[in-house]
Amino acid sequence: MTPLPVRYGPGPHQPIDDWLEHLASDNSLTSSALCTLLRDGGGTTRFLPVLLDAATTTAITDLTTSRPERTRRATLQRFDGTGALDLHGLDTHRWSTWRRVAARGWISATGTTACPRCLVTDGTWNLAWRLATTTVCAQHGTYLIDTCPSCRRRFLDHPHTTLRAAPGVHCLNPIGHRDTCEQDVTALAAQAAPDDAIERQHRHDRALAGEPVAMLGSPTPGRQYLTDTRALAVLLLHLARQPGAETLADWAGEVRPATEPATRWHLHPPAAAALRSTVLTCADHILTTGDLDAACDRLDPWLGLAPPGPESRLGWLADHTRMTPGLTRLVMAALAPHRRTSHALAARPCHLDARWIPQVLPNGLYRDHAATLFTTREYTPRLFLSLCLARRAGATTWADAATVLGLDSEIGTRTARAISARTHLDNAQLIEALDAITNRLDIDYTARAATVDRLTTRRAWFDDWCTEYRPGTRPTSHRYAVTWLWEHWAHALPAASPGWTTAPDRYQRALYRQFATSLRRPATTALVDVAHRTHREENP
Repeated sequence: MTPLPVRYGPGPHQPIDDWLEHLASDNSLTSSALCTLLRDGGGTTRFLPVLLDAATTTAITDLTTSRPERTRRATLQRFDGTGALDLHGLDTHRWSTWRRVAARGWISATGTTACPRCLVTDGTWNLAWRLATTTVCAQHGTYLIDTCPSCRRRFLDHPHTTLRAAPGVHCLNPIGHRDTCEQDVTALAAQAAPDDAIERQHRHDRALAGEPVAMLGSPTPGRQYLTDTRALAVLLLHLARQPGAETLADWAGEVRPATEPATRWHLHPPAAAALRSTVLTCADHILTTGDLDAACDRLDPWLGLAPPGPESRLGWLADHTRMTPGLTRLVMAALAPHRRTSHALAARPCHLDARWIPQVLPNGLYRDHAATLFTTREYTPRLFLSLCLARRAGATTWADAATVLGLDSEIGTRTARAISARTHLDNAQLIEALDAITNRLDIDYTARAATVDRLTTRRAWFDDWCTEYRPGTRPTSHRYAVTWLWEHWAHALPAASPGWTTAPDRYQRALYRQFATSLRRPATTALVDVAHRTHREENP
C-alpha cells in the first residue's frame, strides 16, 4: 500500500479518529475515502476508536508509517486492563461480542466529553476524555463538558460513520440528512471543579499510568484503586436512592428516588460529568482515608440506608454492585458489631463537655446503669462506656474518642474490637444506659487529672501521709500513691498515670496492684482528702 504524501503519528493523548481526520484533511482526502483505504487490506473500522485488528493496524502503518504500538495507544485499548476498562473477549469482526464488553458497564463505543480550554490550546481531542471515570480537567480545574448544548448529544457521537466529515474543534454531530452540528466547542464555558474533585482526578490519572495509590492506609496498585472506586461509586448511587440519603450528601437529590424504576448504575453511570465526578469523589474520600477504621466510619452511615428485607444487609449490598476483594473487606469491617454501635452513637449525639467524661467510668455508675449489658470483666466495659460518651460528644471514630479522653488513639480502636468480639450489645439498651450515666456526670475529671499531675512533683504530702498511715513505706512508693489517686479519684487509666516516668512493665504493674490492695480504708480516705484539699486550693 502506497504511503500518504503527508505522514505523521498521533499526538501523545490524541484519539485515533481525531488523528485520522486531520490526516485525511492534510492529504486532501475525504474521511470516507481514507476509511475505504483502511478496509482494503481486509480489516474493519467497526470498533476503530476502541480496538484495532491486525489488518487495520497494518494498513494504518503502511499509510502513515506510524509504529503499531503508537497507533494502538491512540485507541481505548491503551487503557485495557488498567481497571478503567476491560476489553477481554471483543472481536472486531463480530458485533455481538460488544455485548460482553458493554455488560461490564461504564463504556461507550462512541462519544466523548471535552475541555474547551484544552481544545483552544492544541486543537486536538484527548483520548482519556472518553473514559466515564475521567470527569475533570486537572490542568484547568474544570469539569469536562458532557453534552453539546446545540444537538443535545455527546461530542464525537456519529454512530453511522467512522470519522467526521472534517477535523477540528466543532461538534459536527449529524443532526439530519447531510446536516451537522456547527457548535464551536472552544466557545463553551466549563464549570469550575472543587479541590477534592481535582485531587481525585489526579489520583485517577496516576492510577491509569500504573502508579500505586494510597488506599485504606497502604499503597495499592492503580488497577485495584480504579476498580474499587468504581464499585463503591455504584453502591453509593443505589444507596442514594433510599430515603434519608439527602442528609448524607447533597447530590443524592439528583438521583432518582427508590419509588421510581431502578437505574442499572453498574451499566450506565450518571450522564452529567459533574454528578459523576461528585459520586466518584465521595467513593474516593472513603477509600483514601487514613486507615480501615476511618474508612468504615465514613461508610457506616451509608450502609445504614440499605432497606430491610428478607435478605441480609450484606446480601442487598452484594446484589447492587460488584463486590471486589477490597470493597468486600471494607464492607465486612463496616458491618462488624462495633461498627453498628458507632452508627447508633452517631445517630444519638448529646451536648456533653469532654471535661466531664472520665477516662474510665466510675464503678458505681457502671454497676447502677450498665453492668447487665456486658459479659466481660468490668474494667474493659467501663473504658468502653467512656469512649461511647466521647463518641456522643462529637468524636467521629473510636481512635478520636480515645484522643479526646487523653489516651493513645490505638486504645480506642482496640477496646471497641474487644467488646464486639466478646459481647453482643443491644444498641437501644446501650443508649438508654448512656443517657442515664450522662445525667449523673457532675465532676470535672480533667481538672482532677490536672490536680493529680501536680501532686506528682510534690513530696511533702506523701511523707506526711506515710508517717500517719503507712510507717516504713519506701519513698519509691510515691508513684504508686499518685497512680492510686489517678485511678480511683480522677478515674483515669492507670497505665497513663503521671506517676510513671516510663510506660510501666508487667512487674511494675504487679507492684502497684500489691500496693493498692494493701491500703486500708483510713489510708485511702486520707489520700482522697489530700487530693480534695489540693484541688480546692488551686481551684477556689
